[in-house]
Amino acid sequence: MQHTISPDELHGTVRELCAFGRKLPGSAEEEAACAAIGARLDRYGVPYEVHRFEAYISWPFRSAVTLDGAVLEATGVAFTADTGAAGVTGRLAELKAGRDLTGCVVLVDGLARYDACMAAAKAGAVGLIAISTGPQRHFVQASPIWGAPAGAEQVALLPPIPAVQVSHGDGAVLRARLGTEVHMLAETRREWRDVRMPVAEIAGREPHFVLLGAHYCTWQDGATDNLAGVALLLELARLYAKGEKPRYGIRFAFWTGHEQGGYAGSSWYADHARAALYDHAIAYLNVDIVGVRGATTKALRNVTGELADYSASVVESVAGKLPDEEEAFVRLALKRQDKYVDPRRSSRGSDQSFSGIGLSGAQVSSFLPAASAEHLPQSGLPWWWQTAQDTAERCDPAILAQDTLVYRHLVEGLVNAEALPFDYTATAADILASLREYAEAAPEAPGIVELIAQTRVFQQTAARLRQAAPSAALNDTLLRIARHLNPVLHHAGSDFTYDLGRATRLLPGLAPALRLASLPADEARMARVVLRRQANRALQALRLATREIETLLPENQTS
Repeated sequence: MQHTISPDELHGTVRELCAFGRKLPGSAEEEAACAAIGARLDRYGVPYEVHRFEAYISWPFRSAVTLDGAVLEATGVAFTADTGAAGVTGRLAELKAGRDLTGCVVLVDGLARYDACMAAAKAGAVGLIAISTGPQRHFVQASPIWGAPAGAEQVALLPPIPAVQVSHGDGAVLRARLGTEVHMLAETRREWRDVRMPVAEIAGREPHFVLLGAHYCTWQDGATDNLAGVALLLELARLYAKGEKPRYGIRFAFWTGHEQGGYAGSSWYADHARAALYDHAIAYLNVDIVGVRGATTKALRNVTGELADYSASVVESVAGKLPDEEEAFVRLALKRQDKYVDPRRSSRGSDQSFSGIGLSGAQVSSFLPAASAEHLPQSGLPWWWQTAQDTAERCDPAILAQDTLVYRHLVEGLVNAEALPFDYTATAADILASLREYAEAAPEAPGIVELIAQTRVFQQTAARLRQAAPSAALNDTLLRIARHLNPVLHHAGSDFTYDLGRATRLLPGLAPALRLASLPADEARMARVVLRRQANRALQALRLATREIETLLPENQTS
């Protein structure tokens, strides 16, 4: 590709889409933004389709906290309970484990996440107030559901109490008045809405394709979360439309219902385009948090093991090697539950809806450096993340151009690859790292020893792929291995459904091993049944993956 990335074109897209303000799924603003994306694709000569479907959407409407007649500004939380216009009243208290908080409005630090809301409700609280780290207030959601709810029993899991966030200063005022009665208004909406989702495609010479996704719905203007990502996709579409047809195609998906729908758009697409994705998708490249002003640290994240070395080499070649302190900072910021697994591996969030299909993937975000005064504590995210302050001037065209170059190289190394750059020895190392924690917690758990042994067999067999001659058969084998392994690595339940919650760990089906030693006898017996079945599932995936390699490269074949 010889055509040049245009910072002006990139930032022009960001400014145009910011002008629509909040782009709530199913709103007139979403329709206008969708039309603007379509107009640019038309101008670039890229064919696209706008998918229309119903999504379960939630958003805050009116929110405030009143203390002794003084009204403090507040931001509501999607998918929490609606107070109605009357609001609720209760005594201010800290959320502490084991306390009876009946009738209280509780205070917590940070964001109003699901676990905190449910702990407060269980303790009897009538509302929750989260206290920000600074003067800003963040828009967030508190749902454990991934995508559209699959039944009334899932809707019943949503927080039964209202929640808001206040600024750090107003939080200090509230903390100084513990025990005082406070009034809390938190009107929220939950409803099925007709939404729009554009998906464009540049066809390749062969039927396989790379999927790129970026959400275009926003809480407010949303310059860096995530209109810069939308601009990046459009710029790559412009460039590839001008160039020679690649070997493999590229699909550009503009997700809707990101947080307001619990990743409604990407999960809908995974459900409705599943056959094409399963048969032909090479990888999913998620584009979220790019072009951030001052964000010079390129954070590789949401990367599956088999693409980790390739993705890291691309980032280093374009943006340079991260200093050790920045690498350590990125790893600290990318929190997950696993004790030994690389934190850059795929997480449960940010439209990561394709693990059940088995897609490999990667994401590169622009993080503020460790020394920056503008990032949220222990996070590379800027303080304006998901706030009303995320306006067009928060996006740096030069940084966005560099981020676009990173993704351009990531895409190019996949869509014109003679041999796909997958290394499953790294995936095997991830599996062993995950199993190490489970084995330490429950060395006698059913299947753990067998899994470790089978993973080592797979790792040794996968090493032979490095010497395999490039061929269509090799690439097909690499993709089939991903279809076997990634669902088990990232889903505890079915490959066709989504686990509840956002907790992130590899081989989540084996998580009962971590508490096995502390369970009462009967519960431990039942947990062992679960572990045996989950171990069997993982063993089957590993054996099938190993068999794929042995079929391609018999032992007596010269590598």
